[in-house]
Amino acid sequence: MTCRPSRILLHCRTMKTTAQEIKNLRKKAKSWAAILFYECTRGKTNLILFSRRLHSLYEPVLRPEIIGEIIRNDLAQTESEEEAHAIKKRIMSRLTPDKVRRRVLSFPKIHFRKVQEQKQAFSLTLGRLVIIWAVLTNQPVEDLVVKILPNINRLYREWHDATGCIGLSDTGCSSHSKETAIFWSGFYRILIATTPEENLIWFMHGGLRALSALLETAGIGKAIVMLVGQAIRLITKDATQKFKSALKENPQVKKRIDIPELQALVLREEIKLGWSNNTQEDAQEILRDGLSQELKEATDEKEEAIRSSMEVVGRRGLFNNLLVAINGQLISRFVNTIQRFLQSISARVVSTWEFEPSTSIKEQMNNISQWLFRR
Repeated sequence: MTCRPSRILLHCRTMKTTAQEIKNLRKKAKSWAAILFYECTRGKTNLILFSRRLHSLYEPVLRPEIIGEIIRNDLAQTESEEEAHAIKKRIMSRLTPDKVRRRVLSFPKIHFRKVQEQKQAFSLTLGRLVIIWAVLTNQPVEDLVVKILPNINRLYREWHDATGCIGLSDTGCSSHSKETAIFWSGFYRILIATTPEENLIWFMHGGLRALSALLETAGIGKAIVMLVGQAIRLITKDATQKFKSALKENPQVKKRIDIPELQALVLREEIKLGWSNNTQEDAQEILRDGLSQELKEATDEKEEAIRSSMEVVGRRGLFNNLLVAINGQLISRFVNTIQRFLQSISARVVSTWEFEPSTSIKEQMNNISQWLFRR
């Protein structure tokens, strides 16, 4: 069976569109976090509102048909030996202690109404984790254990020497997050490094096929929507708590953030995302009102300087501009940008001589020219 060029083109367009959607989603999610942090400094944190906003960003991308299309595209691709090696290397690079600490160990704790006092019959030990990984990646269990056991023993001795804890209990791990991150980073990296590329790709494709089959189950769409909604509410609540805690420990940040320049950028972003009924002119007016009296007078009847400056500074993204504001540099960045635009506007003004030079002046100029260029 041959593949038509039109199908290949459609496949490429689909992949490009999906990748662009995910990239745009990341930018919008960072803007959402920046706006939430800004509102926390002003004491305006409507959790329901911000949950709805975040849900509106993820809902178009996390539809079952979109996820299914991504999975089918990934399964259709056959990784070469070079690509498989690159995938393995990329996974290893994401398992640094710092990233493990931020992405795995810092998950919000979900408190259940019913406390389980009895000891669970099944607990995940290191040995069981290794066996599970061997089965999932289609590797002989004994061979894998022999390969990785010395390195795991070394990691555990380093963990024990650093923490004084016996066993990797939940209490011990939570009390020593830095040492725990180093241990689990090393553990994961040992598993990945020891697993051959073809087994790793086999495992990834197996997971994708299982997820694809799950998406075809009746009612899975509603389940995904429900789970996404629950996750978003937890993310919003947890982010708000962390932001308020950070502001409590760093009260000086509030003064650096509560400025007209950042307020204008926040309103500009809310307008772009469809979260505000205001206009870009309203955001520009907020920026103009925050300028010094000298700059206000200089920008009279020169709205182009305000509008262009807002566009240039806004291109960096709201999240990046929030960091600039925290460092106390956003005001100076706006001032410098506005001044450059005012200079460019002034440079475009053409001066004209209102009076014709007199005859005597023309004659003198001619005489001077003749003398300068005499032979």
